[in-house]
Amino acid sequence: MPPIPDQQLEERILTASRRLWRKHGERGLTLRGVARAAGTTTPTVYKRFRNREAIRLALALRFREELFAVLFAASSVKEIPRQFLAFAEANPHEYALLHLSWAQLFAPGRHRPGKVWASAQMAARFGGPPETYGEVVDALFLLCHGTATLLTIGKDPATNEEMRKACLDTCDRIIEHIEIFRSGE
Repeated sequence: MPPIPDQQLEERILTASRRLWRKHGERGLTLRGVARAAGTTTPTVYKRFRNREAIRLALALRFREELFAVLFAASSVKEIPRQFLAFAEANPHEYALLHLSWAQLFAPGRHRPGKVWASAQMAARFGGPPETYGEVVDALFLLCHGTATLLTIGKDPATNEEMRKACLDTCDRIIEHIEIFRSGE
């Protein structure tokens, strides 16, 4: 009788990978370490994931979905940047992985569900078609991403608070004067 495949193996591998990534970041994600933490062998991990980068991308996709879940739960347009920064600060290793996987997750031409959703939220709040909000969504994202990156590596609470405040104040101003930043209809 042939062996019964382990239906939960991929999930165990990703759960173990997440624990290792969260605890040690980039240096903690080795295929041997993942196999050990998942209770399997290195060749078995290779059967599910071609290499370490494939595991990283699978994790990054999960982290992106978690970030989206947090953002999509925002109670208002002004709450979105706050949720973004809070997620990054609460999950610095995960945010670093998103940063490392940027080209695969957010490259031009790729579907960007966060941008589509944020544009729709702005259109619902301020009027007009969602497409007119693409540039302002990009601007807010880039402002928040830059700040989030600095917050996740910053060690001084006072400096982090100042950066966070500057970012959120700027985001609030952009949103308050959104008509200036909307692209033509």
